[in-house]
Formats: sequence, structure tokens, C-alpha cells
Amino acid sequence: MMKKIISIFLLFVSFACFSSEKVSVTIQPNSPIVNEPFELIFKIKLSADEEPYISFDPGGASVTGRSNRGVSLRTTIINGKYTTSKEVTYVYNLLATRSGSLYIKNIKVDFGAGISEKIKDLRINVLREPKRPKDIFVMAIPSKDKVYVGEGFDVNYYLYQRVNVLGSELEKYPTLGDFLKRFHLVNETIETVKYKGELYRRSLKYSARLFAQKAGTAKLDPLKMKVQYSAGSRRSNFGFGIQLGKVRTRSFQSKRVEVEVMPLPVENVPPYFTGLVGEHDFTLKFPRTKYVVNEAIEAKLEVQGVGALEAFEAPKILKHKDLEEFDSKGELQPVNNQVQKKMFEYTYLARSAFDIDEHTVKVAYFDPNQKKYITKEIIVPKVTISGGAVKSTSYSNTESKETPTPKTESNEALGTAPGVVGINLGKAKSSNLIINIVNIILLIILLLVALWTFFVKKKSSDRLDIAKSIIKEIYKGDLSFSSLYSVLNLISDDINMNITDKIKSSSLTENSKSYFLSLLEDLEQNTFSTEKSKNVKIKKKYFKELQQVLR
Repeated sequence: MMKKIISIFLLFVSFACFSSEKVSVTIQPNSPIVNEPFELIFKIKLSADEEPYISFDPGGASVTGRSNRGVSLRTTIINGKYTTSKEVTYVYNLLATRSGSLYIKNIKVDFGAGISEKIKDLRINVLREPKRPKDIFVMAIPSKDKVYVGEGFDVNYYLYQRVNVLGSELEKYPTLGDFLKRFHLVNETIETVKYKGELYRRSLKYSARLFAQKAGTAKLDPLKMKVQYSAGSRRSNFGFGIQLGKVRTRSFQSKRVEVEVMPLPVENVPPYFTGLVGEHDFTLKFPRTKYVVNEAIEAKLEVQGVGALEAFEAPKILKHKDLEEFDSKGELQPVNNQVQKKMFEYTYLARSAFDIDEHTVKVAYFDPNQKKYITKEIIVPKVTISGGAVKSTSYSNTESKETPTPKTESNEALGTAPGVVGINLGKAKSSNLIINIVNIILLIILLLVALWTFFVKKKSSDRLDIAKSIIKEIYKGDLSFSSLYSVLNLISDDINMNITDKIKSSSLTENSKSYFLSLLEDLEQNTFSTEKSKNVKIKKKYFKELQQVLR
């Protein structure tokens, strides 16, 4: 008998329950924790096809969601007559940001036709910390809590459990807007760990490599999960015993974690600093070093390290006034979760015969462990270009004999016409010299304009060709976060802008900007999350507009 009384008492203190004849309101858990979701549960008895309307004042808490847990029917027989009662359950998700007393006021359920139920105010005690170790919680664990700008570190989001978890799903992903992020595909292997003196089983739910973009305090946003678990006995939480207790479903959210981001030192910054933080290796390869005029000169540079290579641009390795350089292509490849390598392909075209002597190209990165800038030298071998030069129109000061022009009245008349430039019409040598100088200047200006136009159109054409090639593959079904990121990244060459800023600052229409931002976010989640991939519809009109902008 005493055991039954104790059980009833424990059941009573585990919930805060307020009720009327037709409505019961329950708080779960009874004493919520600051910044952790809790539930306000309404169980409403209905006698007909009523649609109840619930209203209340959450006080200092915020309502983060609402769900319908379904309808339960119960049929009884009284004096040979069947009676059916219906009960519907509504759950509101709340979040309190301050500890202490929280009041839920003005609770009212309106059934329509002037019928309503009022519930007395609820007083909830919000705790700053749990009184005992929690059975289930989500935690974000960064590999470092103090980093430099541009320094990479990992963050892992774990689900910790001391009771039997039957299933879980991600409700809200962390935005991580303060960082350049590189998501990892996670393996949800369950391991046993000790936390605050208690044994837990934990599984990795989300993971990313992050790079802070500016100095200050950066925040690791919370991850929210819905977990279905068996409440009651914990005898089965490590794989043995009998599962006891009631099956429950609750939302759990990790706490926001702050990371201190330090600025890079401003003293002794090399002029050739690459912006990379952490150790990197640079390997340059030339298939051969001897070429002929108008033959393509090719080279490859491999950069491997722990930094944010996404924003790293290829350094200049060959320079000459008669050497035409094409845009180098950079391809990013993962080595492991921390290290990546970026391959650059250089292409040049020599317009005359010349030699480029062996030389070194200096690059530097910042080492956060030694707290100093490290310089490395890329050795560029001697390159020889031989063969005849390309013929081109140029001015020559070689003297030549003049052929006398027969005198005619028309010639004399034209010769006296003032202000005519570009045709030899005068008789005096001084006039011929001035006209020749003007012609040469005009020719040089025309050549400079032609060359500038050629290079600008060439660069624009190359960018458009790359975009067309990627979009063509997208149309064929190869739409992924990587392919969309690559084509949108061509909008601007500004390495200080992230992909979101490039889209927003472009000349795309607002509809196109909204479409690409939404599509990029969907693909990012489909690619790097544990959710099932969703079919994404391609809207070709926006991709056509993107090609027009890239022109």
C-alpha cells in the first residue's frame, strides 16, 4: 500500500497539471531549464465535431512551435447504449530565457457557440541548471574555443542519452552564419562516454569544419532535435534488461556556444601573405620547359593544407610582356575532414621567342601554433620559347626614297587645304613629318584599344563558357551544392565576398536572387545533413538570366 502511495506522489510531482471539466493543461517537464524547450500540453474532451480554439499569454517565454498529437476515441456501454467520447491533444513548444518564476496567464479554450473554458494561471519554476543529470540532451562541442581569423576548427553536435532512445530527427539545423563552413558527412556510431560523473551513450548528429571571418565573439548556433524515448526504468540504456516505462516524444536543443576569434598580428606581415592560416604545402609541376612561339605553355600548382582554400587565388608564376596568360582553373579536393588540396592549372601563350630564367615565387601563411608568418618559396624552372616572332604592323624609322607626284591643279588645291590629317597632301617636309607622327600616335592608340577589348572580351567569354558548361550538366541532372556554388561563384572575382553577398550584390532580379539563395540552402542541407535528400526542381528561366548577367 505504501509503495502505491509513493508512486502516486512521484507521478503527481513530476508534472504541473491544471484542469477543468473538459480541459487539462500539463507542463512537461515540471521544472524546465533556461534555454531548453519545454511543452505546454492541452488535452481537450469533445462531445461533437467541435474545433476548439486555444489562447494564452506565455509571459516571459516564447512559443516556438505547435503540433497536434492526434485524437483518441473511447466507447462505453451504459444500460445497453453506446456512448463515444473523443479527446484531442495539442502541444505547444515553449522556451524560457530567464530563470525564476514564469506565469502562463489568460488560458482559455473556446469551443464555439458561446461555450468556453477558462483555466487558472500556471506558475512554472524555471531552473538555471538541472537538479540532477539529464537523461537526454544535445551538446555542441568545438575542437577549439579560441581561434584566429581564418583558422579552421571542427564542431560536433552530439545526442547524449541515459535512457532508451527509440528514434530521433533533426528539427532545425544550426545556421553558423559567423563562419565559412565545410560540412562533414557523419557516421552515427554510438559510443559510451563519461560526462559530469555519469555514463552516457552518445551519437554524432551533425559536424562541420568552420573558419571565422572576422575578429570578435562568434556564436555556434543551437541544433534542435525531436527525440522519441522510453521514460521510466533506465535498466536497458546500455543494451540489456527489460524496457520499461512510457514512450514519449520531446524536442531537445543544444546551448549556444561562443568562440573567441582573435585578429591576425599586424606586425611583420609579408607582402606576399596568402591569407591562409595553418600549415600548407605548395608543389609546382611543369610537363616540360621548352616551347615554340604560339604553343600553349601549361603548368600545375598543388596547394594542400588546413586553411580555407575555397577563397585562395592562384599566385602569379610566369611574367613577360609577350606572354599571354589565361584564367587559371582551381579545383578543390578533400583529403580528410581537416585537410584539403586545391589544384590550379595554368595556361600561357607566347607571342615571341624569349627565355624566362629560373626564379622563385614567395608565398606566406600564418602559423597559429608558432604565432608567426611562415614564408615558403615555389621554385619556377627556366622556360625557353623559340621560333619566329609573329608578324605585326609596327612603325619603322627606315628612310626611303620619295616618288615625285606630278603637279596638277587638283593636287595643288588639295595640298593647300588646311586641317587634313592622315594623308600626305602637303609639299613641305615639315608638314610630312607632323602628319607621320600623328598617324603613328593614332595607330598606337587603336592597337591599345583593340588589345584591351580583346582581353576583356576574352575574360568574359571564358567565364561564360565555364558557366554554360556547368549549367549544361545541371540540366542533365547533375544539380548539387558543389555545381551550383561553382556557377554562382563566377558572379564576382572579389575574394572578400562570400557566395551570399555575391548573389545579393549582383544585377539579378529579386526573384532570381531569392530562388538561388533558397536553392543553395536546400542543396546544402540535402548534401551535408542526415536528412533524406529532397527532389529540387530546376527553373531554367533563372539560369538563363544568370548567363545574361555573366556576359
